[in-house]
Amino acid sequence: MTKIATITVLFAVLLTSCVSKKQLNQVENQKTALEKELSELKSEKESCNESYMQLESEVTSYKQKIAELQGSSENRIELTNSGQLVSESAKANLRRVFSKMPAEQRSQAMTLEDSINLAVAYNIKSNLLKQMKDEDRVADAAINVKVLDPVVRITLTDQVLFKSGSYWVDKKAYNLLARIAEVINSEPNMDVRVEGHADDMKIAESSYIVDNWDLSIRRAASVVRTLEDKFQVGGDRLIASGRSHFMPVADNSTAEGRAKNRRTTILLLPKVERYMEILKK
Repeated sequence: MTKIATITVLFAVLLTSCVSKKQLNQVENQKTALEKELSELKSEKESCNESYMQLESEVTSYKQKIAELQGSSENRIELTNSGQLVSESAKANLRRVFSKMPAEQRSQAMTLEDSINLAVAYNIKSNLLKQMKDEDRVADAAINVKVLDPVVRITLTDQVLFKSGSYWVDKKAYNLLARIAEVINSEPNMDVRVEGHADDMKIAESSYIVDNWDLSIRRAASVVRTLEDKFQVGGDRLIASGRSHFMPVADNSTAEGRAKNRRTTILLLPKVERYMEILKK
């Protein structure tokens, strides 16, 4: 009886030992899988950090080129991450620029970032006006600049770009377009979209221009061709589009309103495809 009991105990011990070994193997396998997963996550994190740093570097480079559009003025303001002004001199520049701006423009600033964008836009516009010869100077309202970090929107009325009734870019606008092209060519990660806009007046039936779609597209294409042919901006970076009369900024029932609606907008924006490539890494 004692012998049978001893064998039973030994069998139970062996069975327990066998089960523990099986559980140990399972735990070791789980540990190995977790270690592999942790290693992959670390590698993925490093890759993400590298992509983020590269993206941040390219955004900084893009913003530096936008700063160049402001010219060499001592009041030039740098576009910085999170709308922060990093130095007292930068803050002083912002105050000086704001003091020059019309009260209506200043009232649009709700945040510090708004203030920076408005001041940068004001500086860019001032510099672009200086690019035009005195005899070709136009009314202040003929050029409008808006900055929505990091996109810059430069709107020019037809008075700036074209002779009356024409869709070919007037030579008087060459200095202005040359300055814009200079910045574009110095920043490889910048795309340019040119949008043509028209008023809602019907085109004369005898005209070679079909309608406002045709006119707005022709004028956008003319600006694009000028940037490419005259100022060597790569065609693969340019986009020409026409919006006809469907995006008015003023009342088409008045001559003044229609004049504002006949305009061309040049958008300088980061190259989205490039950023997507970086984020996929």
